[in-house]
Amino acid sequence: MRLKISESKNSKSLYVIRSTYENGKHSSKVVERLGTYDELKKTHDDPIAWTKEYIRKLNEQEKEEKREVIVRFKQSKHLTKDKQQHFYGGYLFLQSLYNQLGFPKICQDIASRYKFTYDLNSVLSRLIYTRILFPSSKKVLLNLLKTFLKPLHLTNTKCTELLRSSLKRMTLYNLSCMPTAKN
Repeated sequence: MRLKISESKNSKSLYVIRSTYENGKHSSKVVERLGTYDELKKTHDDPIAWTKEYIRKLNEQEKEEKREVIVRFKQSKHLTKDKQQHFYGGYLFLQSLYNQLGFPKICQDIASRYKFTYDLNSVLSRLIYTRILFPSSKKVLLNLLKTFLKPLHLTNTKCTELLRSSLKRMTLYNLSCMPTAKN
């Protein structure tokens, strides 16, 4: 980025511009309009020196953001067995949708009504996320649940038992919450 001073009959305007190269052509884009020389003179003793220092800081900040980070790995070093090396975080965007639809409240109502001993909300949310993101068998889904940022550890039989009892009770809950038709 650099300083551009645009002079007119009445004033000098100071701009921060960036040189770009698009479609085989060189071009300049205005990043920021700093103001006129007279405006800046009111707040800074030497507007040109202040502007150059400001642009230098912007350039340093931009370099810091674009800095290349090198992570070194040793091929001879073996990965630790039975230690998780990666985690899935792709379900996090579904979490806000799940909450907006009111599932946590529904799960809380059902769990308190039927005195569940497990966290129905946690189980249901994770099973919904995995079904949407990784449509596959229940066994595969149970293994995937262990790789989430907040893992949920369930056995196949426990999951089946939870699903059966939860779905039956959720259906009863939905039927009891439906308005009755008036004759």
